[in-house]
Amino acid sequence: MPVCATCHHRWSFKETLRAMYTLKPTMTCPNCRKEQHLTSASRKRGAFAPFLVLIPMLLNVFFDLNWLTVIGGMVLIAVVFNLVYPRMIELTDKEEPIW
Repeated sequence: MPVCATCHHRWSFKETLRAMYTLKPTMTCPNCRKEQHLTSASRKRGAFAPFLVLIPMLLNVFFDLNWLTVIGGMVLIAVVFNLVYPRMIELTDKEEPIW
């Protein structure tokens, strides 16, 4: 789970998931209310999520899978990503460039 760079508060899974799905580029610490930024490594890991969901569509090209299998695979990958990614988030108090 992410840790606030200012007050060292360890975020809960629920707090992290809620902050992940906002339109703001920063995450506000629930303890000290300071703005936190994702590290460049965390942003790079998060950028691969849309491509992971497309893997079942790519497999469908080669194996001619049922459409229900393809959609189920996409949903499964999205759920697994939402369960794993909040544990991989790292925060910093300064904004870093992604590259």
